[in-house]
Amino acid sequence: MVNEMRIFERNYNMKIKINNLKKKGLVVYILLILLFRLILATGLRVWAFGDNQYDDGMMIKNAANLIGGNWLGKYDQYIFAKGITFPLYLDIIHMIGLPFIFANVLMCFVASLTFIIVIKKIIPNINALAIIYTVLMFNPIASDSWTLQRVYRDSIYSYLVVILFSLIIAIYLNRRTSSSKLLCFSLGAGFFLSAVWLAREDSPWVSPFVAVALIVTAVLIFLDKNLEIKIRLKKILSLTVIPIFLIISILTVSTINYTHYGVFMTNEYTGGYLPELFKELTIIKPDKWMPQVPIPRSTREKAYKVSPTFAKLKNTLENHAFVATTPGGNASCSMLAWAVIDSTQWYGLKDARSSQEFYKKSSEEIKAAIKSGKLKTRGGYIFMFESPWNNSYIKPLIRSLGETLRMTIHMSKYENKPLSNLNISSFGTDSQTRQLEYITNNLAYYKGEKIPKRQTKLNIMNSISNIYYKVNPFFFFVGVLGYVYILVNFILNARKKKYVLGDELLILTGLFLSYFLRLLLISYTDVCSIFMKFPMYLAPSYWLVLMFTFTSIFVSARSIVKYCFH
Repeated sequence: MVNEMRIFERNYNMKIKINNLKKKGLVVYILLILLFRLILATGLRVWAFGDNQYDDGMMIKNAANLIGGNWLGKYDQYIFAKGITFPLYLDIIHMIGLPFIFANVLMCFVASLTFIIVIKKIIPNINALAIIYTVLMFNPIASDSWTLQRVYRDSIYSYLVVILFSLIIAIYLNRRTSSSKLLCFSLGAGFFLSAVWLAREDSPWVSPFVAVALIVTAVLIFLDKNLEIKIRLKKILSLTVIPIFLIISILTVSTINYTHYGVFMTNEYTGGYLPELFKELTIIKPDKWMPQVPIPRSTREKAYKVSPTFAKLKNTLENHAFVATTPGGNASCSMLAWAVIDSTQWYGLKDARSSQEFYKKSSEEIKAAIKSGKLKTRGGYIFMFESPWNNSYIKPLIRSLGETLRMTIHMSKYENKPLSNLNISSFGTDSQTRQLEYITNNLAYYKGEKIPKRQTKLNIMNSISNIYYKVNPFFFFVGVLGYVYILVNFILNARKKKYVLGDELLILTGLFLSYFLRLLLISYTDVCSIFMKFPMYLAPSYWLVLMFTFTSIFVSARSIVKYCFH
């Protein structure tokens, strides 16, 4: 008996040592993969459309003002057109002296690491975690030229989404732990929800995942009879930190903007009166329905007649390059939005408050005309860049959705080519390129500068992306089969009141539905407003599909092996 106890103790200690060695090996492996990604990144330079005041140029200008301690600088019509997250990111990496491309690789590392740390509760296998980490670290969208090298907000947006989703999953999986641990996760989730929300105007698409996960977690905590009611309430209260953090972040940015510019908002496309104006314009019934033109020329002509205020923009608006160069002056809604804010400035409204008052008065006059019956309306308003629903969108929407599915499952571009790196010259003047280098702590190629033909590191990354392009559809198919197995297993066991793989099923369902929702929203904008099938807009979906696929594969495989062994 004594010998048996000694043998058992020796074997137990040996298992602990082996497990500790595996953990140390995983840490070393994680760091080696990171080092390899950083080495490959040394072969790349940044680029931007520095002369594009509507996108990259605006980000760089806002970051330069933040670096100079001037918030967003002197007011112009573009101040509130984009979120604050990315300029703040540029400000931070400039302040600590971190090169932009290295910073993006580190963001990829943090996102990948956060996810595997979180899912180790449902995949407690070191080898599986190492594989998932590797798959995420070499995710082609994380090394694509438009999301790694281009100095624009989409370069970090998907990382923020992945970290946010991972922390929300962590809250759900750790609902039985202490309230202090839940509070820490909630603070982190609140921070990244705020960062996501203030990065892009379309960020509310993450709300269903966050809201449903928090509600389900709160309900399960409340129904846990093993805990005292005080502890349950304390845990539930810790979850409220997430929306509170978001509200405080929005109020903080809005207050700073009010202090500097006299308007209380974070973004002109989601707050203020510009969306109100576009809402009224969008629902006016046009003479002829045009699938990708929410506000055609005929609609604007009707608005000019009933709104003396809006009519003041007619000359500058109709002659704006984004409008005048389109057939019949029928510009897409995103181009029309730029034309409107430009025309407002050119008309003579040089401050934020007067611009908002102008939009408000214009929308009120149009609304009054609609109410009185002077203007006929159509459909319902969705968002200022999109047309109201029309049944004619069904077929093109299905087609566009199929194309985005193909792109993200294949890890490809719209042209059905693998995602790839490319060293190119930055756009703009030499002084704009120098400012780009200064802000990003990264070198860029100037116009006319010779780019070396030998691009070994770049070619290695493109070869890796090509592997994903060829094999990921197969893994996705296996992942879907794994999900079906998990679903069937859960249903069969639920009949016996055994909720096997319930957590895993909820997490995978949330990831897949969020992935699909992003594709659906991008596809709808694509068919009703402007071409949207660029990888940078779909970037979060490339991540979510990999997270779903490989989590599903390893969860189902573990369950099958466990069942067979049992």
